[in-house]
Amino acid sequence: MVCDLNLIVSENHSKVEGLATIRVMVGGIAIAVILLLSPFLITLSLVAIAALLGNSLKDDAESRHEGSSLIETNY
Repeated sequence: MVCDLNLIVSENHSKVEGLATIRVMVGGIAIAVILLLSPFLITLSLVAIAALLGNSLKDDAESRHEGSSLIETNY
């Protein structure tokens, strides 16, 4: 019993079949790229949120306790 899987690409195949294969793979490639980049994008977005929140809370604390002698000890 011989299995003919047609794994060898020959010059007899038209270029249209090759483009169809690429179009089918675009979705899978996009999903793979998104999955590979998502940890970095999530980390960067959380860093940005933390920076904005920290800056906002620091400004709020300085405005609420303006004139206090303890404000100089805040870092």
